[in-house]
Order: sequence, then structure tokens, then C-alpha cells
Amino acid sequence: MSQQESQTTQGLRDFSTNTSKYNQMRFFVESILREILNTSALVRVDSCTAPGSGGPAGSVSATPLVADTDAQGNKLPMASIPKLPFMRYQAGVAAIILDPVVGDQGVAVFFKKDSSTVGTGTTGPQRPGSTRSFSQSDGAYLPGVQNQAPTVWIELTQNNTITIHAPAGVTVETDQNCVVNAGQAVNITAGTECNITAPVINLNGALNAQAQDGGNTTATFTGTLNASQDVTANNISLHNHTHTGVEPGSGSTGEPQ
Repeated sequence: MSQQESQTTQGLRDFSTNTSKYNQMRFFVESILREILNTSALVRVDSCTAPGSGGPAGSVSATPLVADTDAQGNKLPMASIPKLPFMRYQAGVAAIILDPVVGDQGVAVFFKKDSSTVGTGTTGPQRPGSTRSFSQSDGAYLPGVQNQAPTVWIELTQNNTITIHAPAGVTVETDQNCVVNAGQAVNITAGTECNITAPVINLNGALNAQAQDGGNTTATFTGTLNASQDVTANNISLHNHTHTGVEPGSGSTGEPQ
């Protein structure tokens, strides 16, 4: 007997299928539903139209990761489902731009009715495009299931903290004011230097300068330094200090004190 002849054909019927007319009818109905009704599927992204911040959310083509089988239990090839709109976290004009990439895994959900008449900018209910129901032609992609460990992330913890981790850099951009409020300290640590560029820089509060290791450092100002109040260096007042060794004539004074 060949290997093919020894394979057991496994159908969908069980021992109770033919025990009553009801069970037979139930088997018949379930068989039809298995063929025409789609609910959701774990899928892999094959391609993505991702406009980024330049447009609304795009769509993906995705292949189901749980395959159909034949009567012998063999895995059947699965076709890619095209033009699945992907979900973006958005409310009004505010959005988190996190578009899918090829290889991502997520969930495809399929709608009860033909949704082809609903698209970007639709503001009210539309007639279904056809009489089809629960078809893979009408669905959406929900990202983020069983994917790889991230290297860039925003983490919101149960300790009431938020961490933003981006190995290649972080940019905060606004056309108006940028405000940072902290109930206690604001700490900025840079590996090489910290640059602040503005036509006017205002410091409201006491200014303390020391080396990174806590020791002494040298402060350098390029240009003119103006002080509206007194300046003290090594406990000697610039405004009220006196000089030693003062003599009439053209001689120089001694050190200030």
C-alpha cells in the first residue's frame, strides 16, 4: 500500500452527524457557514501603503497565518488579502503615526456588510456596495500581535511614569511655545554638550555652575557681559572694592580687596 493510499481522509462529520435529521441539517448549515462567513484572522503584512504624517491612514495586503487544510489535513496555500485599511490611533486632527511595515503580525477583522462605499472623509451612513456579508473583501487590519521586541518605544507604566526611548534621536517640534512644567527638578544630561539657541535667553533664578564631577569649572562668555547689580569674584566686590598701595601720581594701584 502506497503512502498516499494509507492516508486517512478526515472530514467534518462526527459520530452524531447522521443520528438525526436535526444533526444532519445542523451539519449542512455549519458547512455552508464555514465557507462564507469570515470573522477575524491572524495575518502577516505583505505590503503597506503608508503615507506617514503626510496623509490619512493607508492600507495593507496581508496573508492569513492559520491555513486552511484539505481532507488529509495538509496545509493549503493562502492568498494575500488586498486593500485592508489599517487602524491608526486618531481622534479628530490628533493622531499617533505608527504605520505597519512588511512582516508585522496583526489581526484582520471582517465586517458584516459590504463596506466598499465607506472611505476616507465619509461622514454619514452609506448603502452597502453589494449583498455580500462577512467577506474578506470587507475588513480592516488591527496592528501589533506577536511582533518582535521593539528598539524604539513610548512606555507608560503603572508607576505613573512615561519613558520615551529612541536610539537615533528625539525631536520635539512646535510653531508656538514649548512648556515643560515639573513639580520638582528638571534634569538634563548630555554625553558631550548641551546647546540652547535663541535671540534672548532668560534665566529666572539663582545660577550655579560647576564641573560635571562636582568640582570647579570655568565659565566663558563671548562678547560683553553686563550686570545691573554687583558682581563678586572670590569674595571681592566689583562695584565696591578698594585697592591697596594707593599713592599720588601716575603709579598703578595694588590688588583689589
